[in-house]
Amino acid sequence: MIRYIGILEKEPGSLWGLWFPDLTGCTVAAETAESVLEQAPAVLRLWLEAEADEGRAPPLGRSLDILRGEREVAEALAAGHAAVVVSTDEDALLDEAALGAIDAAAERRGMSRQRFIRQVLLEQAEA
Repeated sequence: MIRYIGILEKEPGSLWGLWFPDLTGCTVAAETAESVLEQAPAVLRLWLEAEADEGRAPPLGRSLDILRGEREVAEALAAGHAAVVVSTDEDALLDEAALGAIDAAAERRGMSRQRFIRQVLLEQAEA
C-alpha cells in the first residue's frame, strides 16, 4: 500500500483543500472535506502514475514527526488544519499485463506477489 500524509485545510471563502508536502503539485479541492477525502486516493494514484510515465520513482513519504519540522507544515498545523493519511492500493502503478507477468513469475516460484516483489527488489538493491 502506498501512503502519504496530506494537509487538509479550509480557508475562509475557499474550497476545502488537501496538499501533500512530499508530492509537489499534488492537490485536491472540493466543496466539502468528505468529498476531498473521497477524491484523494484517485488523485494520489494519478499523480504517481504521471510521475512513473515520466520515468520518476515515487518519492518516499516522510512521517508526520519529520514533516512537522517543515515551516509550511508547522504553520498549517498551528492554524488548525489537519494532517491525514491518504492511501492507494499497492498495484496502482502496474497495468494488467505487468501484474499478470509478476503473478506468473511468483507462481512459478511458489510465492505470493508481495513476497516475489520484495525478493526481486532486495536482490536489485544488493546488485
